[in-house]
Amino acid sequence: MEEKKVNKSGFAIAALVLGIIGIVFSFIPIINNAAFILGILAAIFAIISLVKKASKGKAIASLVLGILAIVITLVMQSAFSSALDDTSKKLDKAAGNSTNEVLKKEVNVTLGTFEANKDDSGIVSTKLPVTVKNITDKKHSYNIHIEAVDANGKRIADDYVAANDLGGNQSQDFKAFEFVEEEKVESLKQAKFKIIEASSY
Repeated sequence: MEEKKVNKSGFAIAALVLGIIGIVFSFIPIINNAAFILGILAAIFAIISLVKKASKGKAIASLVLGILAIVITLVMQSAFSSALDDTSKKLDKAAGNSTNEVLKKEVNVTLGTFEANKDDSGIVSTKLPVTVKNITDKKHSYNIHIEAVDANGKRIADDYVAANDLGGNQSQDFKAFEFVEEEKVESLKQAKFKIIEASSY
């Protein structure tokens, strides 16, 4: 009779142990996959123990722990997944892999008209006016890659503009293509300028 009672309460004890381990593991990313399974097993063993009417207190505690382990695991995995997605998006923006999104949601870049002027000593100075405006309400830094192409789409030259720590809705003016080879000046006067990459960080 005593042995039968021990066997019945074995499910409750096992459920309690599994529930406790499940709760502990449920807070740890990746490892909490095991916690989910442990939580399910704890709940199953607790229900069996309740059905067999053995160690009711332990069984109820184990059931609660098992359910909590499952719920916490799901919440933690969702939060972890969200954090990973957010980090991945930030890395994409910083690496220039989300150019369209950055130009659409974060920054306005206005390209002016390319200018080439020769001074009295015959030295040619060049520039392409560029205005960068942060269209968000938070401070960001931007790196803009601009290229000049001819009528056939062939690249003549390229340059970068770095706008550091622009506040929300703040803009800054820059000069690109100030240092170009003299033989490219005439081509640049006829060139089409376009943004090929925009990164945000």
